[in-house]
Amino acid sequence: ITAYDRISSKEIRVHSNIYEPDFVAVVDDTLLHSVDVTKGLKEDGAILINTQLRKEQILPLLNGYKGKVYVIDARKVCMPMLAAMVKVSEVMEKDVFLKEMEGSLQHKFARKPEVLAGNLAALRMAFEEVK
Repeated sequence: ITAYDRISSKEIRVHSNIYEPDFVAVVDDTLLHSVDVTKGLKEDGAILINTQLRKEQILPLLNGYKGKVYVIDARKVCMPMLAAMVKVSEVMEKDVFLKEMEGSLQHKFARKPEVLAGNLAALRMAFEEVK
């Protein structure tokens, strides 16, 4: 599966594939053996890979990509990839992101404050886990 997200402080009206991404998030590291996840990826961007492997073990699987490479073991936390991508891309400050996510999740977990607290803790952890 391939999914595309566009993030901007301005309204976005384009709804198409992205052929030259600034950032790529790989949720399943087994894809590295069958998909060129760096195709079109700008060298001044970055790739974030969910893996238990060290960055040095991943680099040979990236077809010589020269940009920034980050790894996170996302299996440890609940909703890490979004938080990790926010950190990598620097599209918003950590505190702003966490406040926005809290506002969004409060409605969903209004009757379960412990679930809200756990999700927010997972988001904070993701910021720290990116290497």
